[in-house]
Amino acid sequence: MGSAIFAVIIAVLGFSGKLPFFSSSSQQKLTGTVRVWGTIPKSAMASFVDEFNKDAKSYTMQYTEYAATDINSKLILALADGYAPDLIIAPSDIAFANANRIFYTSPSTIPESVFRNTYADIAASLIDQNGYIALPISVDPLVLYYNRDILSSNGFSEPPRTWGDFYTYEEKITKQYSDGSFALSTIAFGTYDNIPNITDTIMAMVIQQTGVPITKTYAYDSLGNYGTKYIVNIDTPNPDTGISPLNSALAFTKDFADSQKTTYDWSPNSPNALSAFISGNLAFYIGFASEASYIKSANQKLYFDYTYLPQISGSLTSATYGKLYTVFMLSTSPGASVSSLPYQVMQYFANPGKYNDYLVGLTGGTSVLKSVIANNISSGDQGAEVFGNSALISKSFYDLHRSDLEALMREAIREVYNGEKSTVEASKIFSDNLQTIYDGGN
Repeated sequence: MGSAIFAVIIAVLGFSGKLPFFSSSSQQKLTGTVRVWGTIPKSAMASFVDEFNKDAKSYTMQYTEYAATDINSKLILALADGYAPDLIIAPSDIAFANANRIFYTSPSTIPESVFRNTYADIAASLIDQNGYIALPISVDPLVLYYNRDILSSNGFSEPPRTWGDFYTYEEKITKQYSDGSFALSTIAFGTYDNIPNITDTIMAMVIQQTGVPITKTYAYDSLGNYGTKYIVNIDTPNPDTGISPLNSALAFTKDFADSQKTTYDWSPNSPNALSAFISGNLAFYIGFASEASYIKSANQKLYFDYTYLPQISGSLTSATYGKLYTVFMLSTSPGASVSSLPYQVMQYFANPGKYNDYLVGLTGGTSVLKSVIANNISSGDQGAEVFGNSALISKSFYDLHRSDLEALMREAIREVYNGEKSTVEASKIFSDNLQTIYDGGN
């Protein structure tokens, strides 16, 4: 009992930023090598690893990069061959997909109240009945980028605040050539292949309507086995409107790719939305906070800014989608325990301090630590304020099957655009197929 109380005190102090996980004396007691896999480019991680190893002195870290699309399959092979890593730094969907291979952090080590008070609310998705599936590092929220010159030239002093506002902006901004192609578009909606982040944008719309598009429960299956059950809620009709969240999102975005409507401003023949925005031919672009530096470097003459993702009109709360980056430890790590080197290093990465700050920068998002977010918001920097507040309202979902989700979204958008399915039909098919995947039928 005494040891447990001591562990809680250490966790509270550590996660409050008042006690580093590694003092100079404790570092000397740690020996060995921590094998880390991640989705961060190896070239970007090189200086991090060098500096970390220099400070560690008595232990080292080895880092291997894998693409997010490959890391799960590579991990399965590595586990079979006995050379799996100790830690993985990756978006939360990678953690969710490997939940049965993870060494959970116990609430006796980090009390749930401390966890919730330390991290932005998006991190709550990492809380499981077995503990914490992973520890959060950063969050990369979706925001709205806009061309200031285009807005001012068309009589707008500020960007839209709700999704419905886009109709008003589109009426004045969109310009077409005589051949029907677009000289200037307002917002890229209604197609899939030429719109980066369209799946995440539509899921953000769904999140704003449902709060939790995929719910995790625990139940007995038909064989009497007790386990996790995921419920897909995206096609559940709204009790007031009778329209499901996904149906609503598909119908709204379809308006901007329908050549028979006055809101038409985008087509499959339009250029990539990010490229169009950078070249000054698209008024609004929905992207992650991490894309700001690229946009600025790609066209230094572009007079652009960013603001919060538009919200549902009349909503009393605000939300956006956030990509949550995490670090987690595999249960196969040698000597997996709270006293092992990998476990201590994992805590180190998630605790306020030099290397957590470093990793936040490498992921390109913003800190998920409430204390850091508060400092960023009060700094007076407009970008830090927008990104910080967006981090606070960021939400995610149990995204266990990202590639399947993308494939289903692509097909739903294609069928709606081609008129093969109504938005009602496409929404139901999407939801049913996704539920089947979560049930293990695919």
